[in-house]
Amino acid sequence: MTQTIKFDSLSSLFNALKEVEKDYQIFCPTKQDGTEVFLPLVEIKEDNLKATYEILSKNEPPLFSIKSFLFPNSEIYLKFKREKDSYEFSVHSQEETPTVVLGGKPCDVESFGMIDMVFLQEPVDTFYQQKRENTILITSVCNQKGPNCLCDEFGVDKCKPKVSDILLVLGEQTTQKDEAVYLEAVSERGENFLEKLDKSTESEGESNTPNLEGEIHQKDVEKLSPEKIKDIMENLYDSPIWAEFAMRCLGCGICTYYCPTCHCYDINDFHRKDKGVRYRSWDSCMFSNFSNMAGGHNPRPSKEDRIKNRFFHKLNYFVKQQGPLACVGCGRCAKNCPAGISIGTVLKKIGVGKHV
Repeated sequence: MTQTIKFDSLSSLFNALKEVEKDYQIFCPTKQDGTEVFLPLVEIKEDNLKATYEILSKNEPPLFSIKSFLFPNSEIYLKFKREKDSYEFSVHSQEETPTVVLGGKPCDVESFGMIDMVFLQEPVDTFYQQKRENTILITSVCNQKGPNCLCDEFGVDKCKPKVSDILLVLGEQTTQKDEAVYLEAVSERGENFLEKLDKSTESEGESNTPNLEGEIHQKDVEKLSPEKIKDIMENLYDSPIWAEFAMRCLGCGICTYYCPTCHCYDINDFHRKDKGVRYRSWDSCMFSNFSNMAGGHNPRPSKEDRIKNRFFHKLNYFVKQQGPLACVGCGRCAKNCPAGISIGTVLKKIGVGKHV
């Protein structure tokens, strides 16, 4: 039987989370200086709960994706020091305390399924793997689509995502129309966490989640076919549409930093005197020096080359290598690109616009 527990309010849930905080790093969404961010639970005060509730109740993802919890924007993974004529290297140790991330949306948690295909195949990225196994994802479900969302078209179930540990449902989203918060375990990790949470405080014990109210599944929405789009893209490599998009593109890279499925990174060394670190940090295929090679050759010297590569990776290369389209329809590119270029505009341009 699926384990579900009910809290009479978001405040009650947070009080219960504080009771188990000594064993977990817990992060929740809120607003800081008017911007949506994820902060440690200990930094979220009672007067921030209204902002948290607003973010959880929105039928669209928060400003930033949660990928940085498993794939940080900057991460040290090797330390080194020199002693006389020899060097000593050590792998940077990771935090062992389990992490709980509350408030990611279904599109965000489904993006980890795609990043898994890259980082967990041989050779396995052990830093990502350790974080993946040590993180509990509490997903805030949606009962409708947001203005920029394409989750249904990309096959993401907005109320029952596959890649999640616990589903969070607000009472106002259900037929009950109350202030309750329901947590439903959908993985073994989720069940173990809910057992600890249930023993803490203020839970009303086991319960059944009421039915979500509103537009849950759009049966009339035809899911995009990865194979069909891959084949369409095959004939568009030399198309003038990439020059058209390049004329609009600013090359700022904002699309890649907001995108939950983008996973490119750069590696650098930093040292001072006899000590140093090797670290990786997010990079963007939209930057002019991203594909620079030894000797100065750049296989993608123009903005047209780079924007074409970005969308071929999303709609063709990833399909060939892994199977699905490399997009979860979160809509962040549509919302944040200053030039109005998004996965939706590209799909319309290549002739599948009736679905988006």
